[in-house]
Amino acid sequence: MKLLVVSLGILALLAGSVFAGCAAEAYSKTCNSCQFDENGKVDSSCKSGYQSSGTSCVSMSYPIMSAKYADGKCPAVDSCADELRSCTAQYSTGNDSEDCREGSTAICYAAADQCVKSAAVKCGEIESPCPGSSAGFILLFAGLAFVKLKG
Repeated sequence: MKLLVVSLGILALLAGSVFAGCAAEAYSKTCNSCQFDENGKVDSSCKSGYQSSGTSCVSMSYPIMSAKYADGKCPAVDSCADELRSCTAQYSTGNDSEDCREGSTAICYAAADQCVKSAAVKCGEIESPCPGSSAGFILLFAGLAFVKLKG
């Protein structure tokens, strides 16, 4: 029974990572992996690396939107970037370390992910009628198969 609980916990963690957004994940990695100076400022080169990985994540997740944006045909992406800047300006304390611990700026990055998803649909990206359903079903069936094998 203990193995079942641990296995279901691992499946829940995997499901959470499958559905994580690009911006929120990049921000989380910045908070958890980068160094902060004595004033709480994050190392800029480390932060830039995670920002780049977030941008790459968006490009891979929404290839149609990304191509249209590169051609100047998807201004909704710029609106999302503007919203993110505005949100972080409003909620940031000026101390990156404190912001990471407190968590209110993390909401800005989660909102940015939702904005980008909406922009992608507006720019012609095909939206699944059941977002994340294939990954969710795979995890569900893997969990059920595991339980059946152990039971």
